Amino acid sequence: MASTGQDFIKNLTPDNGAVTNLRELLFLSVLQSEAIEKVLTVQPGAIHGKKIGGIGNMGLVGEIQNACRPQFNATAIATQEKEWDLGEFTVAEEICYKDLKETLVRYAMRTKTSVADLTGTDYIDLIVEPRLREALTRMLWRLFWFGDKDAKNVSAGGIVTDTVDTKYFDVCDGLFKRLFALTAANPDQHVEIDANGSATYKAQRDDLRAAGVATAIFDDLIYNADMRLRQASDKVVLATQSFADALAIDVKRTTGSDLQWESLFDGFISATKFNGQEIIALPIWDDMIAAFEDNGTTYNKPHRVVYASRSALWAGVASENLVGELDIWFSKDDQVNRMLVRDEIGTLVWENDLVRFGY
Repeated sequence: MASTGQDFIKNLTPDNGAVTNLRELLFLSVLQSEAIEKVLTVQPGAIHGKKIGGIGNMGLVGEIQNACRPQFNATAIATQEKEWDLGEFTVAEEICYKDLKETLVRYAMRTKTSVADLTGTDYIDLIVEPRLREALTRMLWRLFWFGDKDAKNVSAGGIVTDTVDTKYFDVCDGLFKRLFALTAANPDQHVEIDANGSATYKAQRDDLRAAGVATAIFDDLIYNADMRLRQASDKVVLATQSFADALAIDVKRTTGSDLQWESLFDGFISATKFNGQEIIALPIWDDMIAAFEDNGTTYNKPHRVVYASRSALWAGVASENLVGELDIWFSKDDQVNRMLVRDEIGTLVWENDLVRFGY
């Protein structure tokens, strides 16, 4: 079994004169877990099977009655109950020093009896741990949005790219699966994006960029939404970069002006306002659709746009932290370094009416 990180580090040999210190490596920016909390309501301490109750508005009151002996009513108060459905994930990695001894990692190693122990070295602290934490963050994005306990590959009648193992999706049901089901049951909450059904990758892209298409989708999404959603203080439009680009092109074509985008979290997401409504572009959605939902001819619904109250979109984690505790230790018996993370996660649409979904 190869060691974690071996594939990339073996290309950085200590005798090629290029790099002799791990601290000299240039590190690409990493995806920050805080970006998740920009678009979802994260609920720490979630418990699988726990029911969550909510209280809504009281029914109608106020009527003409007799002055004496009025009729006393028992007006109902709306309630709802939902239940957490969490799945457990495990991330387990190990590193043997022998796999790395002929790479520049040797400069970070201890010597003699302690040579196998890489904990506390630059290799673990500067390279492996930060990259593992980023991988965990990407995992959360993948599962919170694209998770599907019934995931199947394209060849088996599903939507997951044939070269991708479905075990990376079946931990829990993600929000896209929940929103597809919600809008199928409530068609008024669905906005059709015809370009998703185009016959090629290029046609899917170009058909959305045709004059007036993206603007019409946006207008339908907003103006036909439930008034409670339109009045929500935390309402937001979450969009694939493909839809954001098409809208920007359409707006410039019509008005001659560019949408002004603000880069957030090192550019992993960006935000703008159009007609007073905040729009957040999420290129990570595009990346994951292209990587994980490709049938070889087209992508599965590459253009997606969610208009929702943030407080309606829940992501639950059993631990108290979004990225759970990462345990790193050296096993003296096996002489290997191990890393382990285990947690339970799931999603929930808290208020069904406070969502519209274009796809």
